[in-house]
Amino acid sequence: MNIDPEADQAINLGAWTLKVDGSSTSERSGAGLILTSPEGFTIQTAISFGFPTTNNQAEYEALIVGLKLSRTLRVQDLNIYSNSQIVVKQTNGKYIANDPILAKYQAPVQSYLVSIPKHQVLQVCQEENEEVDIVSKLVRNSSDLNCSVYFEELQKPSIDSEEVLDIESNQNWITPFINYLEKGEIPEDKGKAQRLKAKAAKFFLEKGLLYCMTFSSPILKCIGPEEANYCLMEVHEGVCGDHMSAKALAHKIIRQV
Repeated sequence: MNIDPEADQAINLGAWTLKVDGSSTSERSGAGLILTSPEGFTIQTAISFGFPTTNNQAEYEALIVGLKLSRTLRVQDLNIYSNSQIVVKQTNGKYIANDPILAKYQAPVQSYLVSIPKHQVLQVCQEENEEVDIVSKLVRNSSDLNCSVYFEELQKPSIDSEEVLDIESNQNWITPFINYLEKGEIPEDKGKAQRLKAKAAKFFLEKGLLYCMTFSSPILKCIGPEEANYCLMEVHEGVCGDHMSAKALAHKIIRQV
């Protein structure tokens, strides 16, 4: 299975919605998000924290996880809803983040927002955010769990992450093939250039997307690491997924392509 998240522009069919919520009490702290496509497909994620957090910090963590997922899915039009006035106003530039911890969250948030051409961040009342509030309070094996919800546990704040947030597209294994087929670019090393030309014979570009031709399978769309990880998660843990060994999982994914 060959996949590239950088080239999928077909998602731009309408506005997606991202609802986020986070809370922190003396008993527990958590956050949740609901990402919904224009067609009504919904992804729900409950987030738990392995570190102390405030309400606004929890809200920011949910926002970052949701924006990261939106970037992975190549969302082009996104409406974001939060009931935190501080998070919404700071993200929209109407409030200055005086709290040094909250100020650090703006860098990753703005980096992710840059990758979404059309977006808006809106404040809603708690009642309008009740659905995602329920998700934020879910725990694994909860009796309230009647649908597929992804669980994510953060051991440290996102602002302490070593991840580099790139505004430009990351290069990955398919970049040399796209550059060669689209621009005729080849490596300076003759041996590498020869190997690239030989391998590129089974690849082709269609509307900016890279595909691979095989003898025993249908034409495969090429994807990169982020979308590949999401596909693995969906097949392994999704509504129709089941926990299986690595080889069985790989074979199942190849059959689904």
